[in-house]
Amino acid sequence: MRSLYMADMMHEERICDVKWGTMVFLGILSLIFGIIILFYPGVTAAVIVMLFGVLILILAFLALIIALMSTGGKATLLLLAAILGFLVGAGAIISPIVFGAFVAIMIAVVLFVIGIVDIVIALGEKDYPHRWLLFILGILSIIVALLIMFYPAAGAVALFGVIVGLYFVLYGILAIIAGFALRSVKKQYCMT
Repeated sequence: MRSLYMADMMHEERICDVKWGTMVFLGILSLIFGIIILFYPGVTAAVIVMLFGVLILILAFLALIIALMSTGGKATLLLLAAILGFLVGAGAIISPIVFGAFVAIMIAVVLFVIGIVDIVIALGEKDYPHRWLLFILGILSIIVALLIMFYPAAGAVALFGVIVGLYFVLYGILAIIAGFALRSVKKQYCMT
């Protein structure tokens, strides 16, 4: 019984150490960034990638602050993430067209592999229900991947203009919800 009580106390201490305001701030930044991207999809890949680089720099700065306030192994990982974030963000700002095309090609390679795997599963698994849908998904993934590979600059605009915009909107909304949920849990368990 005592060990259960100790586990609860340790769980409460971890909850009390988390900064809910940082999560809400991150959510607001992500939401604003996502909305801007969705309202201006025709903006060039260079501008979108540079904005993405600025966001990465802000996130790296926040990771650095949290790392300096943390202790143990988590602090080391956050510090490494901050350093990587500064490097990636600076690269995106210094050479946005190259960075955007590189990211688009990396995503295209992943989509191509996913397409191949979907097709192999659809053709190989005879008992898989509605495997024709998986086959179509595989073909679609390969077509999108090839289009992005052949037109990386246009692929970068499409990827950053729509998919990344939607991602940041959803991430922002969920981060804001998580931040306020964390605040209510902290009110219940913490004396701050």
